[in-house]
Amino acid sequence: MNILSIIIFLPIITAVLLFFVRIPIRLIKIIYMMVTSMIAFLTLKLYISFEHHASIQFEEMHRWISEYGINYHIGVDGVSLGIVVMNAILMPLVAIALYKQRDKRGYWINLLFVQGGIMGVALSLDLMLFYLFWEIMLLPIFLMIGFFGYGNKNFITMKFNIYTIFGSLMMLISILYIAVQYKLQFGVYTFDLDKLQNLVLDSTQSILVFSGFMIAFAIKIPIFPFHTWLIDTYRSAPTGAVVVMSALMAKLGAYAIWRVLFTLLDKTSHELASYFIGIGLLGLIYFGISAMSQTHLKSMFALSSASHLSLIVVGFFIYDVYGLIGSSYLIVAHAISSAALFMMAAMLYERTKTYDISSLGGIAAVAPRFSLFFTLFALSIVGVPMTAGFVAEVLIVLGAFHYNIYIGFMTATTLLIAMLFMFKMISQVLYGKVNKATENFEDLRMHELIALIPLALLILAMGIFPNYFMQKIEPTALSYTVEKEVSYHE
Repeated sequence: MNILSIIIFLPIITAVLLFFVRIPIRLIKIIYMMVTSMIAFLTLKLYISFEHHASIQFEEMHRWISEYGINYHIGVDGVSLGIVVMNAILMPLVAIALYKQRDKRGYWINLLFVQGGIMGVALSLDLMLFYLFWEIMLLPIFLMIGFFGYGNKNFITMKFNIYTIFGSLMMLISILYIAVQYKLQFGVYTFDLDKLQNLVLDSTQSILVFSGFMIAFAIKIPIFPFHTWLIDTYRSAPTGAVVVMSALMAKLGAYAIWRVLFTLLDKTSHELASYFIGIGLLGLIYFGISAMSQTHLKSMFALSSASHLSLIVVGFFIYDVYGLIGSSYLIVAHAISSAALFMMAAMLYERTKTYDISSLGGIAAVAPRFSLFFTLFALSIVGVPMTAGFVAEVLIVLGAFHYNIYIGFMTATTLLIAMLFMFKMISQVLYGKVNKATENFEDLRMHELIALIPLALLILAMGIFPNYFMQKIEPTALSYTVEKEVSYHE
């Protein structure tokens, strides 16, 4: 069996088996760790074996429903590789960080389903397969919020359901429409991304299909104004679900723009690019200013993520090699930092029983290790030098200046907003006087350090040695730009 199929189906099959057997929760956690660790090992092997060129690698194709042109077609390129690696790294570390906090078997079983679903979406080269894994990825999140969430979780789950089902429906309509159009033009159905590039659509058809896909991806990212589910859902969801939504699923929405829209509807994407650059810049400003006024730590992190995802959208739609590489790099860099910060927010809540920023303070005086890691991940979010976030944001700003000097200036200045709200949060949470909530704050425990140290080292490695990581992305990025002869090294 191809290594990609093992990466997709090992967690899903394990989750199904665990669902039907009754074994102690301690054993379920051990099996979860063994499976996710195996996936991480296979993914590391995949990353090392991945060659530096733009074509799809480790490709696997089997006929599935031949009469309707639906095939099991998977493969990996320089952009999907980043999503796969992040998924493989984060899932075992989430379990280590939260090992003592969750004793419900459904919690770990759903996380295994999510891991397989995300791998499937990232690696699918058949649109129907892509849609199937997209739904497999979403269902466990609904269940996790509904069963293990907080506050008004039933209403919030329903609201999240309506948003995502609407987006999925729009995507399914677009998929079926282009399959029918392909049948009309070529006499057979197909959902294969390679073959669908030969499809010819007029301007109106292209915009309608583009809109169907984009609504689904915009909700998942989320892009302004499809964000109104964001804060309530992040506040209500358990930490494992929040990490998955922020670090992986949101990034998958951005990745889908590249994989589906830039591949199938490249001309339409170019024609509409200026609108999405504008929406991205508006999101950067709106989410950044909104984050500054938040007093709830998870709400602030949620809006911070939305702000940086808007930056990723800007980087994609400027269609410059710097922007494409920078956005792809930011997908990985922000996934690491946001996952770590949400895990640390859960550790902070376990110790203080509050997410209220104004009730915190003085943690640096009583918990230096916690403060060190918290500061590092927060600084990577805002793009401080020597961190992964810095490299990604500099490349996007360079690409924006290359696209248009005014867009470049606006992109650079709006990043200052992120610095303002993050430094304000750091000063309120870590510094000031120790109070009742933080006077007995326990520093990081051993299992928490084991979860955070790999993420911190990766943040620093990507900031200090970016070329090692970018050489995997560059050939794919160059194949999507009009200046294919230009290298970002020049």
